[in-house]
Amino acid sequence: MRILARSCIAFLALAAGAASTASTGAPPAEPAVQSVTVGASRAMAEIPYRYFLEAQHTLVRYLPPGPRLVDLWYRISTAGLTEAQRDTLDEGRLTVSVRSRSVDVIVPVRRGAYFALPEIQDAYDERGEIVIGGSWRPWLSIWWTLRVPESRRMPYADIARARAQIGAVQRRVSAFHARLQGVRRSPYDGIKACFLDGSGAILVEGRAVADAVEGNCRVLFLDPAREGRNEMVEFAGPLDIVSFIDRRYYTRAKLAGAGGT
Repeated sequence: MRILARSCIAFLALAAGAASTASTGAPPAEPAVQSVTVGASRAMAEIPYRYFLEAQHTLVRYLPPGPRLVDLWYRISTAGLTEAQRDTLDEGRLTVSVRSRSVDVIVPVRRGAYFALPEIQDAYDERGEIVIGGSWRPWLSIWWTLRVPESRRMPYADIARARAQIGAVQRRVSAFHARLQGVRRSPYDGIKACFLDGSGAILVEGRAVADAVEGNCRVLFLDPAREGRNEMVEFAGPLDIVSFIDRRYYTRAKLAGAGGT
């Protein structure tokens, strides 16, 4: 496909993140991509497909060779939606499709409002649009998630290697591409394991550990000492997804009934 042959650096508009910083004095909670315009129905938003596909392709292309331990997603958010509420958004609550003159393709949206764009040459050539339904004035952000084995057990060293893969991408984002700085500078210094109910836990060497709790999710701050001790991590319970997060937004004050580190 010509999409794959195209050499590009996408310029991501960090409008949502910049607005948050200006109003609160705090850095954006995640690498925001763009607020999107809303159609007349106020239940549908349209954003340029080529723009976001190129951004997705560029960042994935920057991953180092070898077995991949992380996945890149776009994630939908909207005003008035808390993080805990977004984590539990079921499939079907929000819809995404790619549309152009000759294309109308539904894009799966997994629980938590995550989706990845398919590469559709006709929609790319026809400058199609991503159509988001079911949300008022949504915006998109970039999230990295951890590939967890079926056993739900993995050495902490594998989590560190996954973080290193993200770091390899960050180092390839040029400092001169100002609108990619949200991705380039995010610390990604914790993981958030979200479960289908409140019974889940992160076990480190068999002991439940959480540096913060957010709804049905447990947060573990990354600690190089764990890698040195060769500790084993288990995601016990009905696991949904494990994402890399910025620990500044998950304080120990949110702890509720979980053992700290």
